[in-house]
Amino acid sequence: MSTEQAVRDATARWMRRRRRLIGYGQWQPFVDAEPVRQHVLAIRGAGMSLKNLCTAAGVSKATLDHLLYGGTGYPPAVRIRTESATKLLEFWPTLDDYVDGAVIDATGTRRRLRALATLGWPAVAIHQRIDFVSVKTIENGRYGKQVTARFARAVRNLYESVSDSKAENHGVTAWVATRCRNHAAGSNWLPPQVWDDDTIDDPAAIADWTGACGTDRGWWMHTLQKLPMCSPCKTAHEQWKADHKGLPRDDYMAALAASRASASSRGVDIAHDGRELMRLGCDYEQAAARLGITRQHLQQELQRHPALAKAA
Repeated sequence: MSTEQAVRDATARWMRRRRRLIGYGQWQPFVDAEPVRQHVLAIRGAGMSLKNLCTAAGVSKATLDHLLYGGTGYPPAVRIRTESATKLLEFWPTLDDYVDGAVIDATGTRRRLRALATLGWPAVAIHQRIDFVSVKTIENGRYGKQVTARFARAVRNLYESVSDSKAENHGVTAWVATRCRNHAAGSNWLPPQVWDDDTIDDPAAIADWTGACGTDRGWWMHTLQKLPMCSPCKTAHEQWKADHKGLPRDDYMAALAASRASASSRGVDIAHDGRELMRLGCDYEQAAARLGITRQHLQQELQRHPALAKAA
């Protein structure tokens, strides 16, 4: 098919869609530009250039210039084409979208470097595997607010390859690793298991020690398992007490005992984890296999704890 024919076919498809949407009363060729402009500015604030944004989101440089700056004698756009707005609003850069030299938010890198320290990885040992940055840069990365994309990707790749075991298993001397872990513990740095790989780069994400952090059940799990207490669980427990303070004392103590039992009962844990796995798409067999139990056992616990979410 020739280029001219392809253009004609695409134009015809667009016209048919336009006529159909007009007939349904859904034709909206332009939308408010301000939300799109704020989204683009947030992407730029995260370290992505306009040139790279054009390529990654599939919009033209002229569209972004018009959106952000307007034209000669004209203010920035008030409205923007719906197709362009959709492409921009649906796009948010991942770590791999940035060029090496881009300066980006250091949240994920900082969390990964601190998590590696809890496993016994000193900056010198990390430098031996990421040798294009200095030991000082790695040490500063544990506290900094911005890093280059190349450094962030290198830290991510190292973290993904070694975060499932102690540093001694990867050649770090035992006394060096112990000293690093002690420093990390004294600094209250968080280990890898409290971070979700999908959200570790998100500044708004919270560490999840228990699988139920941010709930009263999570507070009890912290307490009973002697885990470091996190702020969301502390807040949730205070809220639970405020919500139940009007109860008669006997009812309050019964509710408190039930709340405590929800964190210490293996059956409740199985029901909670089973529901979460099935919410993510697993069937009974797959969820039971992930939990290391039989399908019948999982079904029994789900039946025994039908109001788990409400109790928690």
